[in-house]
Amino acid sequence: MKKRFLTYFGVPIPPFKEEKLGSGSITIRFVLTGKIPSKKNNQMSVSVRKYARDWASKKQKLGIHPSWKDVHTAISMCKSKVRPNKEYQEWVKKSIPVIQKQSAFWSSQLSHKGLIFPIDKSTLSLRLYFKDRYITDTVNKQQSIQDLLVEAGIIKDDL
Repeated sequence: MKKRFLTYFGVPIPPFKEEKLGSGSITIRFVLTGKIPSKKNNQMSVSVRKYARDWASKKQKLGIHPSWKDVHTAISMCKSKVRPNKEYQEWVKKSIPVIQKQSAFWSSQLSHKGLIFPIDKSTLSLRLYFKDRYITDTVNKQQSIQDLLVEAGIIKDDL
């Protein structure tokens, strides 16, 4: 017998053999479509030059021409910081309402069994489907999804 595609939240999912987890557990499925950006791979280090510029403009207003010592002082005022990945932030902003809408569905279906979000104890089984055959880093995608589930209020933080 040929297995058929299942549809969850309007997204067709290819058939797969599902493991039974044991008594007392409930399977809840969330579906995301599109590209899942890696949170940590695309962070950027940027230099913060504000303090050096402010210091240099004060010197300029006083009519003081910079010496090499002043130049080194200004350079030492520059700091660096890590800027978050904009693509990841936009993905989170777009995905949280999708996940929360799906959680509302599950809540209405399973509230009589005691389902309350955020979930204290859970296991995650992740299935990723790619449109191409390129080798992809799935660990970072899993971390992005886990952080999204925490931020959306589905699971408690995994500190």
